[in-house]
Amino acid sequence: MFLIVFLAGSTMVQADEAANPPGYKVKNQAAVKKLRQMSKQDIENLDALISQALELYYDRKYTAALPIFRDIAEKVETMDIMFWIGTAAAKSGKLELAKQQYERMLQIDPSLDRVRLELSTVYFAMGKNEAAKKQLDIVKAGDPPDQVLASIAKLETAIDERSRKYDYNIRATAGWIWDDNITSGPEPGVYTLPGGGSLTPDPGSTKIRDDGFLATLTGNFLYDMGDRKHFVWNTGANIYSKTYRNFGEYDYLALNLHTGPWWAGRKDIVKVPFNFTNTYYGSDRLSYIMSVDPSYEHFFSPMFSLRGAYTYKDERYYQESRAADLDNISNIIELAPTLYFQNRRHILTGRLGYDHHIAKSHQFSYYAPYAMLSYFTRFPIQTELYLAYQWTQRDYAEEQPFPYPNQMRHDTRNYYTASVSQPFAKYFYAAYIFAYTDNQSSLDIYTWDKTTHTITLGCRF
Repeated sequence: MFLIVFLAGSTMVQADEAANPPGYKVKNQAAVKKLRQMSKQDIENLDALISQALELYYDRKYTAALPIFRDIAEKVETMDIMFWIGTAAAKSGKLELAKQQYERMLQIDPSLDRVRLELSTVYFAMGKNEAAKKQLDIVKAGDPPDQVLASIAKLETAIDERSRKYDYNIRATAGWIWDDNITSGPEPGVYTLPGGGSLTPDPGSTKIRDDGFLATLTGNFLYDMGDRKHFVWNTGANIYSKTYRNFGEYDYLALNLHTGPWWAGRKDIVKVPFNFTNTYYGSDRLSYIMSVDPSYEHFFSPMFSLRGAYTYKDERYYQESRAADLDNISNIIELAPTLYFQNRRHILTGRLGYDHHIAKSHQFSYYAPYAMLSYFTRFPIQTELYLAYQWTQRDYAEEQPFPYPNQMRHDTRNYYTASVSQPFAKYFYAAYIFAYTDNQSSLDIYTWDKTTHTITLGCRF
């Protein structure tokens, strides 16, 4: 039976004089004395509880094991029980309880290096970096084995990373894109107009197939404004370039700069980025966009979070583009619940939003509710899979001019996306992306679909 371990010695370390320091033995001997005063039935009941708790513990069901261990400790407390309570509490996220247990054990016997290492890990999880380093220094001073020194070095590296006042990342990709509708235009043909007559769209505005080169460059710099990385300032830049092989007049380039504060609590994340984007179409400047995108995300549990976001976007077209009527302001609100499974190996996100797009010429203004569902997973071989579907309905605010005078326009758009990415050689990855868009409009000339296939190679640092 399990109580034999208390009578024979420690289960956490070997039962000999070197492995059972004086304080450790004294605490266990007090427990043994208390056990000897119990009835046989009480001991059997206690043994059954220990058996149940250890079965849960070694099955890594720490949350279920913890209250049973605590109940046992109220009846008889050994150093092993204290250690199991501390470990189960740490694994269950009850860091304060784990800290208290490990500190009590070290007060009884300061020579327990394993307990000191566990305590330093708990301090680190609580954001108490200096306290964690102090415990590691005490263990190192005792000339521990190389395996223990290796574990200490890993934790010290993590502490140094967290204590650093800045962080950055850079990502670059290059690849090839096949696009069966680079204009996002309708099929070529003759379209019948309401009330009679017909229209043949210009070939340059109908469906055109082409392929070309795609490149992106993204960089972010985070500066820590506080002591525990709760408040940071994020600044970054993005470059997106698409160059077609045959129809250069449809090339696209976007240059983006963004900056703003981030705040992260234990269960909350707040971001307030300010953005400026300059876009080019063909060889001409197209537009510039200024926006602010505040968001707030709350984690109700490790498995569920809810994010709310608002975007104010002001887009102005350059005069030489002859598209000043397209100048617009958008107000977008969004609510995004996310579910996390198997330690975030599977992530399911939903998005519900509403876009009020107000253009200078009201024929381009619209109201657009939308819904999106996405799924992300990472396989054991580190392959990443992303799937997404989005539905959007655009109800235009004003009757359309020529070629559909006095006609209201309503579009329903469906987006489908699938991508698979595989990292290799530490800093590099390859990806394939499929995207399909189907736009159905109440006015035939605005009905179109678009399919793209993209293959890229990338690196990230």
